[in-house]
Amino acid sequence: MIVDNDTIIGYGLGFSTDSIPQQGLLLSKFDSSGNHLFSRMILDPQGEPLFIDYHWGKIAKTRDGGYIMTAAPTHGDAAWLIKVDHHFEVEFIKEYLDTVNRSHYRYNAPIELSDGYLLSGSIQRPNYLNDAFARRVGQQGNTVWFKYYGDYEVGDVFNDMAKVNDTLFVAFSTIIDANDPNIGSASIKYIDLNGNVVRSWQSEPNPEIGFARKILTTPDGSLITFGVYLVEVINETSYVQPTLAKLDSNFQIEWVHHFSYVARIGADIIFWDLEQLSDGNYVGAGESVNDPGSDPRRRAGWLYKFSPRGDNLWEVLPEAPFLPPSEYDIGALAGVGELSSGSIVAAGETIDFNQRYIWLVKVTPDGCLDTLCSLVSAVEEAAAPAGEVPFSLYPNPTAGPVVLAWTGVPAGREAHIRLFDAAGRVAWQQRRRVERQAELSLGGLPGGLYFLQVQMGQGVWVEKVVLQEE
Repeated sequence: MIVDNDTIIGYGLGFSTDSIPQQGLLLSKFDSSGNHLFSRMILDPQGEPLFIDYHWGKIAKTRDGGYIMTAAPTHGDAAWLIKVDHHFEVEFIKEYLDTVNRSHYRYNAPIELSDGYLLSGSIQRPNYLNDAFARRVGQQGNTVWFKYYGDYEVGDVFNDMAKVNDTLFVAFSTIIDANDPNIGSASIKYIDLNGNVVRSWQSEPNPEIGFARKILTTPDGSLITFGVYLVEVINETSYVQPTLAKLDSNFQIEWVHHFSYVARIGADIIFWDLEQLSDGNYVGAGESVNDPGSDPRRRAGWLYKFSPRGDNLWEVLPEAPFLPPSEYDIGALAGVGELSSGSIVAAGETIDFNQRYIWLVKVTPDGCLDTLCSLVSAVEEAAAPAGEVPFSLYPNPTAGPVVLAWTGVPAGREAHIRLFDAAGRVAWQQRRRVERQAELSLGGLPGGLYFLQVQMGQGVWVEKVVLQEE
């Protein structure tokens, strides 16, 4: 997900409903309130199912108003680069036949150049180790040069790459010990337009800044990094903790913060995206757990805002909005961006058993839930936004029942009504047929700010409700 002029651009998987069902790439636009504007499917002309993943399904804006994306067909030996215009019309698709195992390669978000794009990531080689790579391509995706980095016999992954200026780029990688997969080092390489390494640094094994995941550049030449720090190894399983750090231009650590829960590596208490905000602070988006000791223990989306010193400003853990809650309910946020208002939006997926949904979350600059989680299970080619709220709520604030009064909506239609607390958790929900006036019994809930979401067909509306203690 990215934000483009207060429009939310989502990129994910879709399934065609034509006579021959096919899996493809789904591009969707939403307004700043999460209302769906329009979508388009991209299908393989040869009928091959297409796929994206957290590690190789990235999208970026381009200067001409379009978008550049990575993807893969499911036959497993290729990566795709796709360029579309502002209306999602495909301009080119380029295929790179350079991987031997689709489940073990990574393509980071493309970086636009003046005459093309810079791609980076890692590819599994015939020795079954991942090797870091960079690829410069022209404006139609044709390869200008391709280079591997590091030792062929040692696993090395470019987990992220960021632009320093028009001619210099910084790559953040994890180098795995050849004899012990629980030992790794962080590596930083500065690469020029010709793929040459002009500066580099490698940490000691299992460094304080953690195994490399995300990197951001700062105007003074410093680097903000996110990694996972190795806390301990139990029965050959690594247990790690999320870690933020800042390195100066000479690779000296200015500060480092280990935070959040300790979990086994691969449990994905992690940021999938990290962005700088207009106020000079930073926000990470990913997934975590609601509480390690809770029952059931559920995976939740994760938004975490921090200062340039790494101090925690706020944290939001919106859970998958399903009742009754289940350990199989999962929420994850894969992308994050900032609107002109300063509000922050994030997108990903939420799963209820085997049903997957598009998930949008919006919070105010101070971390309060602004617009409720928007769930879209089926997106049509040209669905209209929900428009003005067609109901009113009273009394509001209330210490007891609240009346939902409709205006101009035909009676008899079914509505799904949910009440979310300020952390994005479902506090109450009900399905009922629309009446001119319907009393909702919300007693017994703690006082505070809530959000009432009403979903009817393709329309989704949200109104704030203040509950007072009885």
